[in-house]
Amino acid sequence: MLTDPAMIGLAFAFAFIASAETLLSAAAVDKMQDRVQSKFDKELSAQGIGNFLCGLVGALPMTGVIVRSSANVQAGAMTRASTIMHGVWILGFVALLPFVLALVPTASLAGVLVVVGLKLIKVRDVQMLFNRYGPFPALIWAVTFVLVVTTDLLTGVVVGLALSALEILPQIRGMRLSVEERSHGEDRHEVELEGKATAISIRKVAALLDRLPNHGKLRIDLTRLKFADHTVSELMSDAIKRRRDRGVDVEVEHADAPEQRKLVAAIA
Repeated sequence: MLTDPAMIGLAFAFAFIASAETLLSAAAVDKMQDRVQSKFDKELSAQGIGNFLCGLVGALPMTGVIVRSSANVQAGAMTRASTIMHGVWILGFVALLPFVLALVPTASLAGVLVVVGLKLIKVRDVQMLFNRYGPFPALIWAVTFVLVVTTDLLTGVVVGLALSALEILPQIRGMRLSVEERSHGEDRHEVELEGKATAISIRKVAALLDRLPNHGKLRIDLTRLKFADHTVSELMSDAIKRRRDRGVDVEVEHADAPEQRKLVAAIA
């Protein structure tokens, strides 16, 4: 069966869906709180190892789920230990109290999922996308949302990714991002971005943002940045907001160009 093309295709589909859902959930939780930030490589590595072990014993594949994660955040969870304990409680009920779980109506569980899911939908997010970046990012949000609800997660995510690729297609020429960092003692840090910052370079941008200091003065030079899509803009906006909340003095230098004005508006 391992050589069956249909089986291989199904495995890739499961891997893609599980990875996408986990990354989307982690990104959403990062926006919901600023106490603990996700390490995306670590998330996917752990999930891959876990699903490999699940396959060996015939268990269902696992993935990060926003409903459980948001429930932890709303309950006041402070550390990653909350998700570990979440798994412990599930294991305990399934192993020791299955007869109690059998008494819970499936319809009530579905209702809980619907209510929590509705709380995650924020119309102001799509309004913000429209106001800051124009109609196309808002269209991506709306199309992805509708397709996930009316079809399935895989279809919605794939179409959303395809539309995102169309957004950066005009910038494909010279799509390179260089980052230069300079430190002046322990209390002053400078970052200079040059080129085009898109979803393709999101890994480099995320690594840069993880290295930003949590104290002192931070200067970000965008004068040589030619383009930044809404994905990078939102990522940088969230990271800089967290630094400012912690007391970091953030200074942003930019040229008078439309793309830079959009990014600076998002950061401000």
